[in-house]
Amino acid sequence: MTDLEFFSSRLAQVEKQNRRIKQVLLLAVIAIGGLGIMGQGQRQPGQELRILLQDSAEKRASAERSVVEDLVRARQFVLVDQSGKDRASLVTDAAGSVFLIMFDRNGKPRADLSVGNFGPSLTFLDPTGQARAVFGSTMLVGSHVSDNGAVERTPASSIVLLDRNGKLLWRQP
Repeated sequence: MTDLEFFSSRLAQVEKQNRRIKQVLLLAVIAIGGLGIMGQGQRQPGQELRILLQDSAEKRASAERSVVEDLVRARQFVLVDQSGKDRASLVTDAAGSVFLIMFDRNGKPRADLSVGNFGPSLTFLDPTGQARAVFGSTMLVGSHVSDNGAVERTPASSIVLLDRNGKLLWRQP
């Protein structure tokens, strides 16, 4: 017997053992699964009424749940908390701008992420609704005349910090 014949016969034996092991494991998985399913089917006395009540409660709850859609198209979305208060709003306007406004627990707007005709911006508001920080495009600070007399325009992108009265504290650039 040559080495090639020896290795061929040995490989055939190993493959046969491997098939047997797979068959035994498959039978074990089927048996364990069958036992698990049979164990769930056993009921104790008095349990049937509880199951019926639970089934009807589950059916009512599933009927009250919203249908999950693959695509939802709307002009406005409003997110509410457990008590029904508006907590966030995603809206568009006629000019083509988009706004995501987030409200605090008192219903006051506290953050505004928007994409408008002048670019994107993120605005943080204090409890009175006054803008305190603006990141990105802003029209809050207009053009001004610099110390040397040149007119400077507001850049397309900037960081602006304001005090509680809306007075400019810091701006870059």
